[in-house]
Amino acid sequence: MEQNYLNIKFVSELLNQLNEAFRLEEDVLRDVIVNKWGVHDDHIFCEHLQKYFTELLPHERKALMSIARTVICASAEAYYELIEDNYLGYEKQDNEALSLNEFIDRLQTEGAEY
Repeated sequence: MEQNYLNIKFVSELLNQLNEAFRLEEDVLRDVIVNKWGVHDDHIFCEHLQKYFTELLPHERKALMSIARTVICASAEAYYELIEDNYLGYEKQDNEALSLNEFIDRLQTEGAEY
């Protein structure tokens, strides 16, 4: 009988820990430049995230490093494509002082569809 190595609890725990590390490093990571194709090394993990995983086993850290690289690359590419399609839903906009009509005008000026 073949062993199933997909353990949802293990995957969920790794993702939760990685999510927490990203949130804790959010201010620092904003200054890291990632192009539209993502990254080709593990610099972000090694320089910014690994300090949160020192108590994990080597294989767990290896998995997290691979997951982090994959998530960074996939999200950078998807985010680039969203911007190219004029979707600005993730962009910060200072809209609190705008009326609805002013807000719609701003979106139209920026090429976004509403």
